[in-house]
Amino acid sequence: MQATSTPYQEILTTAIEREIEAHQLYLEMSERVENPRAQELLQELAAQEQGHRRRLEALLESGVSPEKLARQSKRIEDLGITDFLQETPLDEHSDVQQVLIVAGKREAGSHDLYSALASIADDEETEALFRFLAEQELEHKHRIERLYEDLYYTEV
Repeated sequence: MQATSTPYQEILTTAIEREIEAHQLYLEMSERVENPRAQELLQELAAQEQGHRRRLEALLESGVSPEKLARQSKRIEDLGITDFLQETPLDEHSDVQQVLIVAGKREAGSHDLYSALASIADDEETEALFRFLAEQELEHKHRIERLYEDLYYTEV
């Protein structure tokens, strides 16, 4: 008889699936773009998503409580750099700047989704898990935006 999964396990499983989808997207795009630096960046982003997936799988296996995750919470600054930049669909001619904008917006979308789900969660455990996931996505966005800032907002 198969054990039923808890809402906590289902949420983590869905988050893992989202990381897998992001990993596949970045890998597929790395094969399509012609710009060598954009290819390299997309492969790095794919590897990061794979790392995120492994971290979530470890949480799922260990059964770490959302309360413990909440205690480990840290304040992540949203730089907001990619929020107002124009996103264009990635294609074979995409450059590093376009890749970073798309990646930043993807992470922002995931952060917003998890934040919204946290705000309507029925119980504290579920809310804490969604807040943790939102924080993770904001951290990913922060890293992408710092790279964008380093590459495109350097002072002369």
